[in-house]
Amino acid sequence: MKAPERLETRRLVLRPYIDNDFKFFSLLMKDESFSKNRYLTPEQLTPRCEKSLFSSILNSYNSPEPIFALAICNKENEDFIGTCGLKSLGDNGTVECFYALLPEYRRNGFAIESMLKLLEFSFEELKILKIVIFIHPNNTRAWKVAERIGMKYMLR
Repeated sequence: MKAPERLETRRLVLRPYIDNDFKFFSLLMKDESFSKNRYLTPEQLTPRCEKSLFSSILNSYNSPEPIFALAICNKENEDFIGTCGLKSLGDNGTVECFYALLPEYRRNGFAIESMLKLLEFSFEELKILKIVIFIHPNNTRAWKVAERIGMKYMLR
């Protein structure tokens, strides 16, 4: 599953991370709602782990098994807004999608806009058959985004 060079929507650009994105990636990792809703441990939030994860993402883009993580940027000025991506859940063809926005960019429709583009690319270009999203039970905003992008609630 190779990450695209660039996906565009009316207001956004989705692209692979670049070195200059680390400071924003780090801000996202430090955001309390981000870490809480993804069940991250204190160890995973250390500067060393942040840098290691970011380096792993960058280094994976040219590997046979890339980490499909993209920066979400404002189309007008290329400002970093958040992240989205896909993660294979094994050999059964099911893929997990994910997204997160910096706090100041939430509640503007950016999550919906970026996820609709990611899903379109996933189904049309990557030919993925099943995409799931795991959401913390208390994350009501994420539930609403999932509903708006056409996801259906399923019991595990």
